[in-house]
Amino acid sequence: MKRPQWLPTRSDAPGIALALAIGAIGVAAVKVLPPSPLVSDVLVALVLGALVLNVRPLARLVRLGPVGKEREPDRYASGLRYTGKWLLRISIVLMGLKVQTSFFGKTEITTIFVVAAASVPSTFFVSHLLGVALRVRRPLVDLVAGGTMICGASAVNAIAPACGAHREEQGVAIGVTFLFSVTAMLSFRTIALALGLDPSFAGLWSGLAVNDLSSAVAVGAQMGESGGVMAAASKSARILLLAPVLVTIALARRDARPSGARTNQLTKSVIDALPGFIVGYVVFAIARAVGDRVFADAAAYAALLAANRFVLDVLMSAVAAGIGLHLSIRTIVGSSARALGVGAGASLWMAGLTVTMIALLARGATGLAAAIGAVALASTYALYRALAGKKARVRAIHQRFDGGELLTLEEATVLLEQRDRAGALDDAFLRRVLDLLSPSIGELIPARTSPLGHGEGCRWLTYWEGQSGWALVAVVREAGSVTPIHAHPHRMLGKAIEGRLEELRFREVEREDGARDATDAARRVELVSRAVLAHEELVEADGLATLHVVRAAGDAPAIDIQLRGPEVGLPGRLLRPRARVDVLALDVGARIEAIEEVDARPGQSGDGAAAGRPAPEAA
Repeated sequence: MKRPQWLPTRSDAPGIALALAIGAIGVAAVKVLPPSPLVSDVLVALVLGALVLNVRPLARLVRLGPVGKEREPDRYASGLRYTGKWLLRISIVLMGLKVQTSFFGKTEITTIFVVAAASVPSTFFVSHLLGVALRVRRPLVDLVAGGTMICGASAVNAIAPACGAHREEQGVAIGVTFLFSVTAMLSFRTIALALGLDPSFAGLWSGLAVNDLSSAVAVGAQMGESGGVMAAASKSARILLLAPVLVTIALARRDARPSGARTNQLTKSVIDALPGFIVGYVVFAIARAVGDRVFADAAAYAALLAANRFVLDVLMSAVAAGIGLHLSIRTIVGSSARALGVGAGASLWMAGLTVTMIALLARGATGLAAAIGAVALASTYALYRALAGKKARVRAIHQRFDGGELLTLEEATVLLEQRDRAGALDDAFLRRVLDLLSPSIGELIPARTSPLGHGEGCRWLTYWEGQSGWALVAVVREAGSVTPIHAHPHRMLGKAIEGRLEELRFREVEREDGARDATDAARRVELVSRAVLAHEELVEADGLATLHVVRAAGDAPAIDIQLRGPEVGLPGRLLRPRARVDVLALDVGARIEAIEEVDARPGQSGDGAAAGRPAPEAA
């Protein structure tokens, strides 16, 4: 029985424990320190994680290895991946219980709806226009936009798995959105007084324009009287928008499907693209709305909500700590300045448009406020379509590739597809793409959960297949799984990106009994090398000429990404030892007798990378 992905393994324990420990310290520190909206447990945990990583004495104290993609190969790598995937998803589901609907009256709902309907989507469009101008990666723009539009760090963490971001980008986005929460605390009251807004409308503005929850309420409280309550009301309404924003981004950012797996049924398409944690968030938000009305005065219900808040604080802080443990100074310096520009523009637009509309609504000019919102929304959408569409995105991917920046699987497929159509897939280009390839959060989940077998203990998935026959494939190997001695019916360039892989290479030697005819399946092979592959090390197999064995070492699954060349027109080779022998125990130079068979495993028998595509009914 296949082990569920959400269950941690023994090798996950060190990373999970480190993230939870730092997260718990962050929560405790905020409770001990004097209350301040300038300090949050998520931010403290993020900073502590980054300090542990970048201050060498602290890194040595916890035996943290050197920085690498996904923290590989040190002992914390798999646990931090688990934290960033599964603890994050649990946190998003529990976040649904924090949504409050009890604040809303008719006037507040009307004001919030009119203003949010224009400001939230237009801020998204403005963010992406700035992202194109400043050459910021689209997923990082999604995070900054989401944090600005909705609810700061919580939205950043919730959107990350839906938009294809890297963990380093989560950290940068959290820092950027927090900075503009602080800026709002220092400036909003002065602006509200200058415009003559009464405390209620000033509080609504605070909740609609300040991204972090605690900062929004604090800014609203500065306005006096009902400002804090109105800030909490409008902020809760923005938090409600997290679900539709997540759904929209998940649909907009879903990878292109193979043509055979497409469906014309919109409902099925939405369900396929909708992550389960979003469904959980919506269910828990509905449960909170019902509970507030049915169990409002029950002590047990209040205790449940308090326990949920505590657990959520610890889990979110642990996720932030895990992000910090990936956040090297070089990453911060390299991407923060441009992301800061996106955040500044998005925050100024959000604050300016919302305060303009609220000031008009406060004076009874509802029609003019709605007209300004409609013009803002229509104009930013038109500019977004014209300047930040597919062509701009592809151009940005090429610029990052030329600059040696990391590529996600989605971005790699864009480059591969264009080069493939131009007939320019040379070895230098393919090796560079594979070297820069670093899957983003969630991109490998389809491979991890693929029903497609690739031999005992292996699953695989084809992410892209070109007209030339080259393909991009991910292979997920269960801990301890071992392939037979085999040779591929295609060239292969690959690298290990998770876990540990050991490769044994063999060569065919002459048998002592001399020549053989074409029907003789007996072979003699010699073990010529064995090595545990270094993380991100590029390896090559020269088709039928390369006999090897691959093993997933350790107690955690391993994943390797492969670029497979065109089929040579013959099935793969599979050699089984004549006598019972433990191939893994052989010394280099050892020789064994084997019988050659056709390799009938999917993708090895001449059926090509198309075997890694789910059938339409399974898609």
